[in-house]
Amino acid sequence: MKTFLAVAEELHFGRAAQQLHIAQPAVSQQIVNLEKYLGIQLFERNKRTVRLTDAGEAFLEPCRESLRSIHAAASKARNAGTGEFGRIRIGFNGGFASDHLVALVRAINRAYPHIELVIDSTRRNPEVIKKVEKQDLDIGLVGGPVKAESLSWHTLWEGKLGVLLPTDHPLARMSRVPTLALREEPLILIAPAPGWTVRSMAEEACHRAGFTPNKIIEVNDALTVFALINAGVGVGFASTGAHGTTANSLVLRPLAEDYVVQNSIVWKSGTETPALRNVLRLAEDLAEDLRLAK
Repeated sequence: MKTFLAVAEELHFGRAAQQLHIAQPAVSQQIVNLEKYLGIQLFERNKRTVRLTDAGEAFLEPCRESLRSIHAAASKARNAGTGEFGRIRIGFNGGFASDHLVALVRAINRAYPHIELVIDSTRRNPEVIKKVEKQDLDIGLVGGPVKAESLSWHTLWEGKLGVLLPTDHPLARMSRVPTLALREEPLILIAPAPGWTVRSMAEEACHRAGFTPNKIIEVNDALTVFALINAGVGVGFASTGAHGTTANSLVLRPLAEDYVVQNSIVWKSGTETPALRNVLRLAEDLAEDLRLAK
């Protein structure tokens, strides 16, 4: 096929032979063999001229495409060991780690543009961790430390627990909100789940401040939380690492008591492909940058 392309471009067997660095008789023989294999005549040739037949013209572009595909396949195979190609599935808890997801995706696209990323929709910690354990996800970005023997994890960043408020709420003018200031506010919280969640942290913060929430409105997803806060029904909570999923009509203010929120990256131990190792190194670099910036 390479020989055919050379002859098709040069329309001269001698020049094609020079381009391919082989003898002219070998070029002629390869074209004869190709025509015999395909059962068609690719060139009309005499002592003076060489030109493509209609069949040769039809064969030309598919031939180029096939060779391009072969080169691309060879390139992917050669680079597979370096982790430049691959598919990484990422899950995340939007209440904790959406900012880190954005930063990590940006870093991956910049450093490894050929890695295919599949982003799972925002989920609660237990769901993300379960999917990583079952290898339905390659990595998860979650809140809190991870306690599972089959998983590896490290801390990305330590932020603060914050309160979500409508922009016109009186507390929105404060840079830091005392937890006690929320004692009369209805709290809009996602239904309880096992493990370390925004809800468990919010309830613990209220307990430490010495009060039981005046009213809890329980919902099933973050979009409903945002909608009800925006409507002035109550207030919610999120990590200060969750600005990326905070609606523009809301503000996120850290609690004055500095409740630390640990944000972690988690993956299944022993499943580190070259591409996954590259992504984990980028995540470590981002974590170091965040620590230095504090």
